[in-house]
Amino acid sequence: MASEETLKKFEKIYNETYKEVALYVVTHVKNCQDVEDILQTIYMHIFKEVKKKQEINKPYLFGIVKHKVKDYYRFHYKDKIVSFFEKKEMEENTLKDDIDIEKITSIKWDTEEVWRILKKKKVVVFQIFYLYYVEEFTLKEIAKHLNLTESNVKHYLYRTINELKEKYREE
Repeated sequence: MASEETLKKFEKIYNETYKEVALYVVTHVKNCQDVEDILQTIYMHIFKEVKKKQEINKPYLFGIVKHKVKDYYRFHYKDKIVSFFEKKEMEENTLKDDIDIEKITSIKWDTEEVWRILKKKKVVVFQIFYLYYVEEFTLKEIAKHLNLTESNVKHYLYRTINELKEKYREE
């Protein structure tokens, strides 16, 4: 079990670096399904280093990040679908009477359908959606990190949103 000091150190590193690390992973990984797995692997490794009393500075951390991205594809690549939009599953043995199964099923189906549509788009479209909706980057920040103009980022984002709206209007 980790000491409270270790947990605080790790939390500080995590809070200070997560946005930048996630940006690096999203912009360097071509398979959008693997982003969360890679981020988890990176921070598990960093936690172990903190637990060993290893001092973690930014260059060392990004060395870990680069190696974990390479290692993931070298050793752990899997063909599986991971939804970034799933809610945390309910704990076992927890049943509530106020659960609307139809609503939950409908939301899950809708997000899976949107996910399928996004996977058919260019990688840059996924990167923009992920950075904008999951990591909450601004359009300006996304444009800077993806080497696009802000106008292009808006174009990709809003065109895809309009396509999704049209598809769901038809249904």
